[in-house]
Formats: sequence, structure tokens, C-alpha cells
Amino acid sequence: MVKLKDLINEIYAMTPMKHDEWYPAHTRDALQWTLTQNYVPLYPKQIENLFGKIPVNAFHSTSPHNIESVSKILGKKKSISTFTKANKSSGLAKGRGVQTGSGGVVFYVEGLLLGRKAEDFDTVPDRTGRRWVQGYHIFGGNDVVRKAIRKAKLPDYGEWRDIEQEIVDEVEDDPKNKDLRFTQQTEIIKKKLGPIVQKHIKKYIDTTNALLKKHKNKVQDNMRTKNKENSSYWNEILIYNTKVIDCFVLKRVWDDYYFKNDSRDTKSYKSELLKIVPENKVTVGTPAQFRKWYTTREGEITV
Repeated sequence: MVKLKDLINEIYAMTPMKHDEWYPAHTRDALQWTLTQNYVPLYPKQIENLFGKIPVNAFHSTSPHNIESVSKILGKKKSISTFTKANKSSGLAKGRGVQTGSGGVVFYVEGLLLGRKAEDFDTVPDRTGRRWVQGYHIFGGNDVVRKAIRKAKLPDYGEWRDIEQEIVDEVEDDPKNKDLRFTQQTEIIKKKLGPIVQKHIKKYIDTTNALLKKHKNKVQDNMRTKNKENSSYWNEILIYNTKVIDCFVLKRVWDDYYFKNDSRDTKSYKSELLKIVPENKVTVGTPAQFRKWYTTREGEITV
């Protein structure tokens, strides 16, 4: 008979975290970042307690198919990645996107500052609205977070595997579970792991919050001060409680059939856009016209 722990060991050989069925989606995200022992979660309440509320204006570029996603975070505590500087050779300086290069929809927004850097610093949102940021960007050193996490005796990936394995062995070795199906054993494991993982994540966040408080001046210098440096690509500003002021859409996007017209299953991208911003606040034009629109709102195009 194939045992559950044998299947798990095969899974471990493929990837450190593959037990999706053991953790709710939001828990799984947070757990993965804590096990790196190198990331700090940032969220509005924590930052407001340390620094208060700092209003900022910035730009957010997206593609038509992401307009609906933008609408879901407006006015909420979930953060959004924005910019105010773009190198002239980058897609952002032409009204395009960051990753795909397509973009074509740029929002001018206002919100409250969560953090900023002179460069794109690869922040990662989880499903609860936290932003996970490498400790280096926050504290200016590689070992600040790792040392604190180790001192708190929190597990890394390997140690977490041992915790999971202990629970698996406990479930499989219990005579009451001998005749249960795989899915039934999985449910028991999930229930046993739930309180453990929640306690772990809380302790990790408490530990990193204490670090932010202890190194408040470093956090201010590295993540809060408006930087005069120019990135070779663009800067990144994390904001929350976001509101749209107005919007620019590249003409090639605005004139696209699928942008203007409803499909059988969904409303057109234009319809979704106009739920966010009235049409009299939408400017349509070429990349050259975008640059003028962008710079008149104090956006910078750097060399």
C-alpha cells in the first residue's frame, strides 16, 4: 500500500511548497514568503502607526484586460505599484506596460504612501493586501531580517517540511485513521496544521514589525524619502487607498474592436474603464501625446 508520506516525499523532490490542499490560498502565499526568512510584509496599519499618512500622486500603467482588477482595489487598503519616473527608453515612457510591453492604459492616481524606491524593487502582493519586500530594500543590509528570524527560532523551508512530516506521521500512525481514504487523512492534516501555520505567520509578522520599529530611521531613509536618483528603467511607489484622477489611453488601444465592444460573456474593456473614470477624464492619443500628458502632471522622463 502506498502511504501518504511516500507521496509527500515525491512532492518534496519537485518543489518546497506543493501542498495547496493543506493551506487556504492567502495562508499559502504568506507562508511561502516567511520561509525565505528574507522578506518583510508591509501593510497600511503598520506603516501608519510608524509614519502617519503621507499623500502622493503617481501613475499606474496597465493593459485593458487588467482594468477590472484595478477597479477592485480602488479606495481600499490593498496596495498598488505606481511610478513617477520612467527612462526614455522604457515602455512606460511611451504609455506601454512594464512586463508585457503592451499596456496602453495609464491612470493618474492619488493615494497614501506605503513605500518607494528609485528603482523597481520587485515587491510581491499576497491575497490579504500585504506587500512582501526584500529586507535589503528596507534596511539597507542583507542579514537584518534573517538574523532576527533565526533569533526568534522560526523555521525555514527545511524545518517546515519537518513540521509537516511530523503531522503526517501522527495522522497515519493513529489507529483511528487506519481505514480512512487519502482525502480524509488530508483533511485531518489540514485541520492540525491550521493553528500551527497561523501562529507561525503571526510570530513572523510580529518579529518583522519589531524590526521596522527598531530601525525606523533606516526605513525612513530607504523607503520613505523621495529619491533624486534616476533608475535606468523606472521608480516604484507603493500606494493604497487609491483614487483615480484621470486617465490616458493609447489610440491603438481605444480604437481596438475588443476594447470598444462587448463580447458574448463580458462587457467591453471600455465599459469597465468608464466605471472607474468618466469619459471626460479620459485622454486618447499617440505615444508623443502621452508624454506631454504625463509630464504636465509632473511625471518625469529620465535619460
